[in-house]
Amino acid sequence: MKTFILPGYSEKNKVWVQETSNNLKPLFDTTEIYWPHWSSGQTKDNWIEDEVSRIITSTENQNINVIAKSVGTIVATTLIKTNLHLINKIILCGIPFKDFMVGDEKIYEVLKELPPEKILCIQNENDNHGNFESVKQLILSINPNIKVISKPRADHEYPYFEDFIEFLK
Repeated sequence: MKTFILPGYSEKNKVWVQETSNNLKPLFDTTEIYWPHWSSGQTKDNWIEDEVSRIITSTENQNINVIAKSVGTIVATTLIKTNLHLINKIILCGIPFKDFMVGDEKIYEVLKELPPEKILCIQNENDNHGNFESVKQLILSINPNIKVISKPRADHEYPYFEDFIEFLK
């Protein structure tokens, strides 16, 4: 089963994608996603939907796991909304709560459609894009049985490869 790695918006997330893939590759078949705007320098209006279509096409209708960070979590929830049956397990890291526009939190409501044991949310205690308490409140309001883990960091980095591996086993 493939594990898709969906990064944050900025090109600096390329390192996270590669490190995550390298740490999972001995056990999992990984697919690294690189956003087109990293090379083009421009973001198209419907880029999230375009990326979801690209991911769906590359799955060949096989179940997948997803590890997503920051804006990648929005791509992941759009993927769930578009084709729920593709998802085996999903890990959401660094939900960018502080960057939400009014109503953006509704994007995550699609998590109700998955069994909670198929979802893991990891948020740094003092992530500058959304602290643990805010994200925990959001996720548990969607489903109180989703596992939400706090990590003792004050940044937007998510090098929790052992947690990823343990959850995906």
